[in-house]
Amino acid sequence: MAANPKLTGDTINIERPTSRGQLDEFARLPFQVYDGRDAWWPPDVQNEIDLLSRRSLLSSHLEVTPFCARRAGRLVARVSAVINRRYIEHWNEQLGQLIQFEALEGEDVAVAAMLDEAVQALRERGMRAVRSGFAAFLDYPYAIDNYDSLPSFLLRGNPASYHRYFKEAGFVTEKGQVDYTAPLTPEILARYRRMAEAAAIAGVTIQSWREYGFLAAIDAWTDVTNAAFDRHWGWNPVTRAEVRPMLTSLWETPVADLSMLATIGGECVGAVFSVPDLSPALARVRRGVRLDPERGGGTRGALINIGVLERARGRGVALAMAARSFLAMARRKMRFAGYTLVLDDNWASRRTALGLGAHVTGNFVTYRRDL
Repeated sequence: MAANPKLTGDTINIERPTSRGQLDEFARLPFQVYDGRDAWWPPDVQNEIDLLSRRSLLSSHLEVTPFCARRAGRLVARVSAVINRRYIEHWNEQLGQLIQFEALEGEDVAVAAMLDEAVQALRERGMRAVRSGFAAFLDYPYAIDNYDSLPSFLLRGNPASYHRYFKEAGFVTEKGQVDYTAPLTPEILARYRRMAEAAAIAGVTIQSWREYGFLAAIDAWTDVTNAAFDRHWGWNPVTRAEVRPMLTSLWETPVADLSMLATIGGECVGAVFSVPDLSPALARVRRGVRLDPERGGGTRGALINIGVLERARGRGVALAMAARSFLAMARRKMRFAGYTLVLDDNWASRRTALGLGAHVTGNFVTYRRDL
């Protein structure tokens, strides 16, 4: 059982790290939080430091202030308070965001003090509400199940205690999300081929990003996604100048063959971004541990993002793009395909997942506190 600082007299200090060494320590706290796990996704330390140092591609519209809590000199929790001017302008909402939250077990007092200071900093900057657990390209929701399993790529595998930490800090659940997985069985693959054929008959052309031309596909994905997600909760627009450097290096990877675009009459009306199973390359898996095939180990690809322009919806475009992506995964010997991340109330996308033969394999939440 963790020591209670109120009983031990341990001193708690809330700090704002600024030096390279302090930011590096901040970025590496997850290695302490998750080191005992059989499998987990480690952070990109340099990417986090670049964001905190305003050297990120996204820094032009972000104000990021990191906070950390120390108990008896030891770093035990961290969080970054973010003001995203592009989000605020897009939604006309004075909403601040808390990202990069991590904390050791049993640190209720330290976490409460840190979150209170981070929230107060956002209040002083004019924010009227705070969200944690969803920020485009910056943050992902908190897991509410499968705590001991490797989550889908990019998603959190946080400890259960994080929910207590946020609720004790006055946050409430704002949105729920689900992660779907489809088994790539012969029967389901046959269904996917029929979906692709039906779309072709209806005049929809589905191409991989490699077939379309990878650089042109990146721009098409950016434009379609911005338009399709314009009113999607939590989203804010991104620019071609930001997205190109992020994705250009993937042209020699399977991403180019798994990601899809849909065109009708030469106009791009739909886009999918999918990745292969990255767990062998990026996940930290304890020696001797065998991952559930639905979770990784080279067997589970993932559709990360899917969008269709409003005027092209209802024509099977989403199903056809996802089906082509999943067929491409099967050709690469993957046995499962992820369809993530879907809002609980996004019934159109949830129907697409069910149409693909997928089932829910993970549940997540986003928190909010009105000030």
